[in-house]
Amino acid sequence: MYEHVQLAAELAADFSVGDKIAGSVGMGGLASAMTVGMVAGIKEPKKGGKIRRKLDSNQAAVLGVCAGTCYMVAGSVWTVGKGLSDGFSEIFTNGGFGNAGLGGVALILGAVLYFREPRPGGAAFLGILAAGVWAQAGGIWGLPQALILTGVHALGMA
Repeated sequence: MYEHVQLAAELAADFSVGDKIAGSVGMGGLASAMTVGMVAGIKEPKKGGKIRRKLDSNQAAVLGVCAGTCYMVAGSVWTVGKGLSDGFSEIFTNGGFGNAGLGGVALILGAVLYFREPRPGGAAFLGILAAGVWAQAGGIWGLPQALILTGVHALGMA
């Protein structure tokens, strides 16, 4: 599987218009765009307004994980997502639940996202929270972050 990802990255590096496919989009710009997309896709329009696309719970969760990953890399004002993830994981790892570990917290978030279907706003928040916890937990939980960052780098956005 890694060979396919590496081949895709090489092909993306060869296929470029100018220097970067999407122009000069950095991680801060990508995090901002994903946040605007989440808010626009979740928020109901005012009276008489129309909505073009409405995110469902799964789409909002995936967009939240992608945005949360971008928040961690972008830094600056976007460190709030990492602070939320750290605070949530400390609830379970400070000894109140035994020796839960970050892998246990990652498993809890994965179970909630898989077995429950929160409203899109809650799913997006859980996705942002999960991105930070999963990245810190490492192991198999680090795969979403690795895939997202590989794709972003292959497109030349970071």
